[in-house]
Amino acid sequence: METLGERIKKLRKEKGLTLQTLAGEVLTKGMLSLIENNKAKPSMESLAYIAGQLGVHPNELLEEVPTTELRELLQEVETLYKADLYQPADFKPIVDKIEPYAEKLPYRYESARLLEIYSRCLYYAKFPDWQPVLERAEAMYEGLHLVNNSADVHMFRAMVTFQQHEYAKALKMLQDSRGSFEERDAVIDSLKKLDFDFLEAILYFAIGEDMEALRVLKEGIDYSREHQIYYKINDLYRVMSFHAMLSGDLQRKEYYVSKLRLFAEFSEDEKIETTLDLLEAHYLNSFAHDYEKATPIIDFNLEKYKDEDNFQFYLEKGKALYGLKKMDEALYWLQKHQIYEHLHHPYDLSMNYEKDAYLALIYEQQGQHDLAVKHAAIAKENIEPMLDLPYKKFILDVYWQITQ
Repeated sequence: METLGERIKKLRKEKGLTLQTLAGEVLTKGMLSLIENNKAKPSMESLAYIAGQLGVHPNELLEEVPTTELRELLQEVETLYKADLYQPADFKPIVDKIEPYAEKLPYRYESARLLEIYSRCLYYAKFPDWQPVLERAEAMYEGLHLVNNSADVHMFRAMVTFQQHEYAKALKMLQDSRGSFEERDAVIDSLKKLDFDFLEAILYFAIGEDMEALRVLKEGIDYSREHQIYYKINDLYRVMSFHAMLSGDLQRKEYYVSKLRLFAEFSEDEKIETTLDLLEAHYLNSFAHDYEKATPIIDFNLEKYKDEDNFQFYLEKGKALYGLKKMDEALYWLQKHQIYEHLHHPYDLSMNYEKDAYLALIYEQQGQHDLAVKHAAIAKENIEPMLDLPYKKFILDVYWQITQ
């Protein structure tokens, strides 16, 4: 963190001023040098003069964290936070950058946003004291009347509860938060409304309230169309297509997939195409059982992302190879699969729990009955608390097949 002298020197150099120019006729060059090197403290009159010469308010020089430094820190942190972060260790560098400033931040938007990011990163890095920091951020947002930022804090709290697999509680928290903003006539912008819609629908699906979830999703899609807002349309269509697949409504699935493909072309977003490929491969493996058709889709993406771990495609590759009766190769890919730590929705978890059921089938065919029973039991234990989706029936059928 910069000292007063370092701050003055930095601003002087940024403005291309020499010591003599900044000193002018009020200060000596020597005195200014002492001030910049923290060997002398300026009087308030001298400080006001220096600030005037630099074109800033004297408070900018006196603040423990001046505005320019605060903005630079926030810009750097935002860039880091928007990167692809998955593991707890990925968030530690952001925590380390903000931590020296955390107790000295002035009362302004940049500080509140830094505290919010700091709290989120503390949580994801598995540090215990993230909640008081989030409360400070929320209090600052509320005091500055930044309603949309405050809404983000509320949604984050609900999603933390969701990640603890307390789905009904998370839904109630989200709905209570939304209601509290409406009761005090707080104006939530269109993007924040769509965030609320999407999260509410996801949580309805998590507790098996599909009709309510579909209602909220449709409202979100209709609102997006009416106001020509495409901010959340990818997520809305993606969830609708996945639910249609689970429900066996292939016509509706293809409708939303076609919408997503058009949106992917319009937005030139490669990630949407990858998501659609994964959805199609998953459908072909787990529902249509057309393993030959699934294989080229999977292989294309494995080659495209060969320098990255792509656990979902590893799982689909293993399932396709099992279906093609290539047991040793299937075993290799299934063993490479891991469940991403950030997956918490029953839909995501259930489809990933298929792994151990397939391992059980392979081990049984290879004559390794004890291993088959072990993995069938793992799959059964994992899937039992989940919703009654097609994955649950498959896994329980495998368990009874292996253990009877």
